[in-house]
Amino acid sequence: MKKAFNAGLLSAFVAPGSGHFYLKHKRSALVFFSLAVVSLVLLLMQIYQVAQVIALDIQNGTLPLDIGVISAEITQQTQTTIANANELLYGFLLCWLVALLDSIRLGLKQDKLDTQSNR
Repeated sequence: MKKAFNAGLLSAFVAPGSGHFYLKHKRSALVFFSLAVVSLVLLLMQIYQVAQVIALDIQNGTLPLDIGVISAEITQQTQTTIANANELLYGFLLCWLVALLDSIRLGLKQDKLDTQSNR
C-alpha cells in the first residue's frame, strides 16, 4: 500500500506522470506529463492572445485606461474563446485524473507483488 499511496500523492500534488516516474514507468510518465504540458501551453497561448489584443487596444487608444472598461473588454474577448479553452482545461483535468488513478493502480499492483515475494 505504501507505493500506491506515494504514487497517488505524487500524481495528485506534483504533476501528472510523477507517480509513474516514482514507480519506474517512465514511458507512461512521459506520456502523461507531455499531454498535460501541451494542454497547458495551448490554454496559456489562448490567454496570451486575448491579453495581446487588449494591450494593443490600450496602446492604440481605442480602449480607455479605465479598469471597468478593460474588465468588460476582457469578458467580451474571453466569451469568444471560452469553448475551446474549456475543452483544453477539461482535457488537462482528465489527463491529471487518469494519471492519478493509473499510478494508484500500478502502485497497488507493485505492492501486491512485493508482499507475495516477501512470503
